[in-house]
Amino acid sequence: MVFQAPNLHIIYLLISIFLLLINPCSTQIFFNYTDFSQTIKNKTIIRTGNATISGSGIQLTPDEVDNWGRATYSKQMHLWDEKSEKVASFTSNFSFIINSQGKDRYSDGITFFLSTPNFPAPRPTDGAGLGLVSRDQMGQPIFLAANKFVAVEFDTFQNVEFDLPNSVSEHVGININNMSSQVSTPWYCTIKENKTYSASINYDSSTQNLSVTFTGFSHDNTTIQQHLSLVINLTDHLPESVEFGFSASTGLISELHILSTWSFESTAPSTIQQSLATSVEKNKETKLVVGLSLGACILIIGLVLV
Repeated sequence: MVFQAPNLHIIYLLISIFLLLINPCSTQIFFNYTDFSQTIKNKTIIRTGNATISGSGIQLTPDEVDNWGRATYSKQMHLWDEKSEKVASFTSNFSFIINSQGKDRYSDGITFFLSTPNFPAPRPTDGAGLGLVSRDQMGQPIFLAANKFVAVEFDTFQNVEFDLPNSVSEHVGININNMSSQVSTPWYCTIKENKTYSASINYDSSTQNLSVTFTGFSHDNTTIQQHLSLVINLTDHLPESVEFGFSASTGLISELHILSTWSFESTAPSTIQQSLATSVEKNKETKLVVGLSLGACILIIGLVLV
């Protein structure tokens, strides 16, 4: 009896089909930038305002007064679908530097944001809107209705007209179409020193939870993890497709803002507010598909090996 080697290509194909069946979710957008100089040629990151490439990072603003800058991904994210009521989940991981270069007074901060596509520039330029909007634009209901945003701010200056009464100068907040944060927490940072901070922003569409994990520094200079979260249905506040990225600004006083690294993944989609009956039924269907698929794969692999 002559033994024939199994056709490995067929086996690999069957395994791939099986994995797709048990994991039907697909990655919509994925990238990982550790050196932004490569984006000059491929133009995957759009820089506006005063944002420039500086070494391997993106300098969103120089350490000069009255500056703003943005860095956004070149493709829009399909955040939700009106017909199916499905919403994408996403995770944004990044590291950045905010440095006053020794100055005791500084402003204003950096944001990660999602917004209406082709979001207008802040006019006239001022630091209060962190590179997203100006004071004048924030006072125009028609402008805000047409240009929506949700942002996580890393704010280094307390604006009494926008910030919560109990907030401190350095704080992290979650903003919904307004520079007054829905929730905020003190940020234990040392802006006078050239420190690198990291952050992870995750949106789970099944729970509608927007969570932020970010680093700070304790009194003995030890890195600490901080957290902030908000339950928010993004379909109530943003259009189906959004642009996303970073913004920063300086006002009458300044600081340096640098985006060092950025990785992003959006996985579409999962139905929000799914009923229990529907969930149970889908679970049964998934188990049936997995069982049949596994059985079929085992049978065919067995035939190939014979």
